[in-house]
Amino acid sequence: MDDLAEEISNKLDLDLDDPEVVDGVLRNTYQDLPSVCALQKLVTFATDGAYVINPARQDPCSVVTTTFGQSINPVLSWAPRSGQMVRVICMSLGFVFTCNVVFPASFGKQGTQSVKSILFGPVRAEWERTVGFFGSAFKQDSLGVPTFTASQRYVGISIRTFPSEVAPALPDVSFIGATPTKRSRKKAGGSTSAKVPSVPSRSLLEMRDKTTWSTNDDVGAWDGTEYFKRNKKPSMKFSFDVLHTLPRLTADPNFGDTVMVLYSASTYRRDNVTGTSLSLNLYGIVLVSRKA
Repeated sequence: MDDLAEEISNKLDLDLDDPEVVDGVLRNTYQDLPSVCALQKLVTFATDGAYVINPARQDPCSVVTTTFGQSINPVLSWAPRSGQMVRVICMSLGFVFTCNVVFPASFGKQGTQSVKSILFGPVRAEWERTVGFFGSAFKQDSLGVPTFTASQRYVGISIRTFPSEVAPALPDVSFIGATPTKRSRKKAGGSTSAKVPSVPSRSLLEMRDKTTWSTNDDVGAWDGTEYFKRNKKPSMKFSFDVLHTLPRLTADPNFGDTVMVLYSASTYRRDNVTGTSLSLNLYGIVLVSRKA
């Protein structure tokens, strides 16, 4: 019986990305769907070893928590190897409910602030593992998780930037032929030693330079669909090293689209509120596939 079971198991081990196992009538229908194998590798991804982790698959013992600057809030960081502590970039896969990363949404009761945010539904079993990871990493028996309800129907995970004041519209002076002038970076004596501010979309190194980015910062929204298509070229293998070279999205992902969300994780305590809350701070998003 064991030999028979093994034989049946081997016959059922199909490569769903093999065109030969797909009904020819349906091939055109499914050709733009994401590769099952590519998604499986993405879901089970643990870490790239230096920058990004999938909390659902990573060992909590590989990270530590520490504070940065004058903040007293612990931040998920890499266990010290050499030099200073650095923040961990977390990655979670899920389905979009609402997204305002390319075009920020108004924030606050008065609408005087704006925020870049995404509300998404992660794979349930993977998210349970993720929350378990955060509980172990931050050494907390319970954590408040930032959730939000969209359209009174969908309860998802909310990850956002720090709200910024809405910038007032500048007057149009083009009719008088005015052109903006560039301020020189040079100081007296010709010095150019001023530090160039980090930009989260420029590299993973700069992305983790802050725990929380503001709405006015260039938070990346990338199109990675070419790497996850069923009919993609074998040579196209997604790596976080190529993240900042991907095409930028010109519109926010729609309801039901599959995305990777990149973020930092920290905890905080509110005044007059018992317990510790988890803060998930948006670093960027990658579109994996469009809803069929």
